[in-house]
Amino acid sequence: MSYLVLARKWRPKQFTSVVAQEHVTRTLENAITQNRVASAYLFTGPRGVGKTTMARLLAKAVNCEQGPTTTPCDQCSNCQEITAGRSIDVIEIDGASNRGIDEVRNIRDNARFAPAASLKKIYIIDEVHMLTEPAFNALLKILEEPPAHVLFIFATTEIHKVPATILSRCQRFDFRRVPIGEIVGQLKMICQNEGVQAEEAALYLIAKRAEGSMRDSQSLLDQVISYCGERVTKAEVSKLLGLIEQDLFFECTDAASDRDAAKAIALCEKIHSSGIHLGEFFERLAEHLSYILTARVTQSTTHLVGLENYAERFSAAAHAMNELELMRCVQIVTEAQARLARASNPRILLEMALLKMVHAETNESPHSGSGMRSGGAPAANLTKPASAASSVNPSISAAEVTIVESVSAPRHEGVSVIPQVNPKLAPATQSAPSVAATGGLFNSNLLTRVQGVPVVKAREAALPLAGQIADEEAAFKTIQQTWLKIVEQVKAEKISLGAFL
Repeated sequence: MSYLVLARKWRPKQFTSVVAQEHVTRTLENAITQNRVASAYLFTGPRGVGKTTMARLLAKAVNCEQGPTTTPCDQCSNCQEITAGRSIDVIEIDGASNRGIDEVRNIRDNARFAPAASLKKIYIIDEVHMLTEPAFNALLKILEEPPAHVLFIFATTEIHKVPATILSRCQRFDFRRVPIGEIVGQLKMICQNEGVQAEEAALYLIAKRAEGSMRDSQSLLDQVISYCGERVTKAEVSKLLGLIEQDLFFECTDAASDRDAAKAIALCEKIHSSGIHLGEFFERLAEHLSYILTARVTQSTTHLVGLENYAERFSAAAHAMNELELMRCVQIVTEAQARLARASNPRILLEMALLKMVHAETNESPHSGSGMRSGGAPAANLTKPASAASSVNPSISAAEVTIVESVSAPRHEGVSVIPQVNPKLAPATQSAPSVAATGGLFNSNLLTRVQGVPVVKAREAALPLAGQIADEEAAFKTIQQTWLKIVEQVKAEKISLGAFL
């Protein structure tokens, strides 16, 4: 007899054997007990979580010779034929290869005939979202008013592609991803029955790689047993699946918390020479940082399922970096992962990502506009006193200029704040001349002294510089009355500036 893979050998044969889908099994069992079985069901969810298995279980429960019953006997001819997939009254159809209107018309025409040896004629259409629009339209009428002996069960991984007209005629059940702990428990049971000794840490690695899919975990276990034999260890599983050791991620976060750029460059060389796939590295590093962030926020390590041996190291890493720095590091890693497909030199991308993590506290934080520094403390008042002008040019007096930085304006890397003259500055002392007394706001000599750079002067002054204004309100009204004339004169010299005015 040919070998039967674990995913098929250990497929649940009763509702009670289904893992992590209690909300579905309970509803279906109650419907069978209360004689409230609907005419159409729609099962949706990720791959490998039991959609097709549940459809077969429902078919057995309805067509069992002892039923309808919530516990099919698995001994009668109907149960055995449905389990083997050869029942003439339970028709399984692949929606991807039978997606046209002609196939659906055949279903509609054959559904009129009574079942041969069962209570119901059941159509199980897998990947139903692959049907064409005309095929869905052909299915509508029979779904709305089906014969009493017909039951439709649809399964799909992409529920958003199923028309609303189909959804409204079905009872929908959303299948969930299987938690890692329940996958590990199922794998333990399989290993015990198959006579395989497996380390629990190795099973956690398999369950984590499966990403919530029970079928994927069983297929991986099949592969691991073929490689390791009757004793499965964590080291061999890591080697077979090409998993990255957790210590490498701790080295990355240690380099970031220690601000050690040299160590980051050395790590880049180590990662590159090891042949690690950078896409997987960035994905796992972001997950590692997420674990650290969760440990810091919750002050707990209970979320480290399968990583309990590293609990102390995660706690130490959580205390070495604050929340904003960790968020910034996650942002750096995810951005690098997104840019990886377009990078001509992935190694440089890796180097830049690790160096940015090292200098995460100097980069823009995720909440730069909220007035918070990367360390989590409120930002200091960024308005510098007038004495700060002496750092630009020592000859400038405090009353002549103040350096102002806007707190509300976003800060960007590599952009310097340009010193500006404070137009509202009033003379503070008798010896300190005011802005107006020194030639007005646009005094080129003052601007040169403030900025420390030469300023190109106009060839000739179009208008005399303003002196002391006795009546500001009257001067403002005069400007308003002559504004159009001023604009016209400016347009005669420079159209763009006149348009701006």
